[in-house]
Amino acid sequence: MPSGATDPRLSVVVPSRGPAARLRATLACLAGQGRGAPPFEVLVVDDNPEPADSSPGPARDDPGPAQDDPGPAGAGAAPAAVAGELARDLPVRVVPGPLRGRAAARNAGAAAARGARLVFLDDDVLVGPEFLAAHAAAADPDAFAHGRTRELPTAARLLKSLEGGSPEDVRRARAALGPGPAPAPGPPGPAAHRRLVANALERTVEAMAGGTLPDVAPWLGFVGANTAVDRDRWRRAGGFDEAFGLTWGCEDLEFGFRLYAAGVRRTLVPDALGVHLSHARPGRWEQHHRNLDRFRALHPHASVRALEALLGPDGTPGEYVRAVTDAADAPVRGGTR
Repeated sequence: MPSGATDPRLSVVVPSRGPAARLRATLACLAGQGRGAPPFEVLVVDDNPEPADSSPGPARDDPGPAQDDPGPAGAGAAPAAVAGELARDLPVRVVPGPLRGRAAARNAGAAAARGARLVFLDDDVLVGPEFLAAHAAAADPDAFAHGRTRELPTAARLLKSLEGGSPEDVRRARAALGPGPAPAPGPPGPAAHRRLVANALERTVEAMAGGTLPDVAPWLGFVGANTAVDRDRWRRAGGFDEAFGLTWGCEDLEFGFRLYAAGVRRTLVPDALGVHLSHARPGRWEQHHRNLDRFRALHPHASVRALEALLGPDGTPGEYVRAVTDAADAPVRGGTR
């Protein structure tokens, strides 16, 4: 049995729905954690509709009574099959997903966790061998940890090159990734395909935490792709708001806002680098706007009301700071700023 399976210190919650290739790469990286990693477990929350003939894999936790809305039948129980491929080298369990969106999936994984510290990791994020050691070193019951995250615009090309490859091939590919200078004009060389990019949200969180940008939103930073918090703090804050439903976006940031309001501060973990396998998301901005409207209605704070200036398609850190300042000076219905 892999180390940490029975008495983990960290529980890595990986909600999964969709293509198996990205999940396979994520789990391959987790299976290659270095000797400094604490005892840990991985909980893959299978949020794919259940097929008629599931592929064999590690035992799924007993889902208990049937859900009121189990979701439509669909094709592919990929998470169970992928987890089964790596179960010999990875302390992994598969948790049935509630099929009610990302917030509900993360809550299901957290509820099944045994570790005192939860690490939330998306199923399309590649990590290095020191990832969990870095999160463990930064663990603090009074803080949530924001792991540094970068986008890989050429992820489709990387995944194509890894088709049929071994977990070790994935880990070698991950080790080759890293920030670098802009490529010279002309045909892109190999280095150009490995360039990592910090999105506007990431640049803002790092700049505010580092003091190079006014920290107008000290709660900002609980990004579900790569973040950690004590399980007790998750429970006391009420977990992720499942009313965000199947619509994409903001459910993780809203939870961070509530954590901060409950006295849990933000801390950065630069060494817990996650590389996001960037991919197109049809309807992304339409969904995002709906959830952002809900977030603003729940918490009409200036730093929330101004989020469009950061999270919109043309958002920047500087525009966000200016928008927060302007929103703080504007009257709000009911007198709350």
